[in-house]
Amino acid sequence: MGAFHARTLAKTSTLDVVAVADAAPGVAAGVAGDLGIVGFESTAALLERDDVEAWVVATPTPTHGGLTRSALEAGLHVLCEKPLSLDPVESDVLGAQAATLERVLQVGFWRRFAPPWVRAREVLDAGRIGRPLMIRLAQWDADPPPAEFCDPTISGGLAIDCGVHEYDLAEWLSGLAVERVTARNLPLVDEALGTAGDVDNLVAVLDLAGGAVAIVDLSRNARYGDDVRTEILGAEGAVFVDLLPTGRTRLAIGDGIAVVPGSEAADAVAAGVVGQAEAFAARVRGRFGDVPGAAASTRALQIGRAVQESAATGAPIPIGP
Repeated sequence: MGAFHARTLAKTSTLDVVAVADAAPGVAAGVAGDLGIVGFESTAALLERDDVEAWVVATPTPTHGGLTRSALEAGLHVLCEKPLSLDPVESDVLGAQAATLERVLQVGFWRRFAPPWVRAREVLDAGRIGRPLMIRLAQWDADPPPAEFCDPTISGGLAIDCGVHEYDLAEWLSGLAVERVTARNLPLVDEALGTAGDVDNLVAVLDLAGGAVAIVDLSRNARYGDDVRTEILGAEGAVFVDLLPTGRTRLAIGDGIAVVPGSEAADAVAAGVVGQAEAFAARVRGRFGDVPGAAASTRALQIGRAVQESAATGAPIPIGP
């Protein structure tokens, strides 16, 4: 993911990728060589450079907090992959630290910046489909990552590593808070994931304020590709967001179904990564922008923990504000 960020952002004119670091021998050098920049095997070396204003942190989740703290203490701005931490207290502390130091701390919820979801939010805000009643959010990965990564102590497990995107989207798109969660793990496909303490498929029902419902389904064995879909049913129509075979948003109302102008993106993931980095750069330059910070990460983590608890116990779990 770090290499993906570096290669993708190196193509933009909004910011300059000047260096990369990776503890794995040879990894940073390979990416740096391709991009014509400097590569290090230690993040400490990055802190010594005077041409670095900000870090993009795309490392194993348990390292996010420490790296973010080091960057903030060095006076750098940080765009960190989700979640910011698996510990909500640490996440809140980092958010407060960034505010005190007047540094931008943004969390990588890239869907908020990808054209298909941006256009979907605009359609909802304009009232084109009326009041949202039901949202379905699906993330189906082609194949699971290594079992050791799926260990919930390392990545948070399926409910958090993948699910935080969808919980964030449910509240961001609808403007409604999740009040209760009911979840169920499905039968295992890859027994190695069970040995690691995780699952490869789950379904969660999120009860939203006002009676609306969001249904989240996550999978690690779609096989045909990494697929993300969002479907929103309103009182006056529906909105469909697709990632495959190409990113797009469709509006379905009484007049028929049509692609929303400006929503299409051949690679919506790359477009979202660029979009969030551009919003991050704008905030660093002092311009206002609605970007997700530590509080958004903590909120998604809170919902993810409730999903895990509900799936384990079979009981609905209330979610506080």
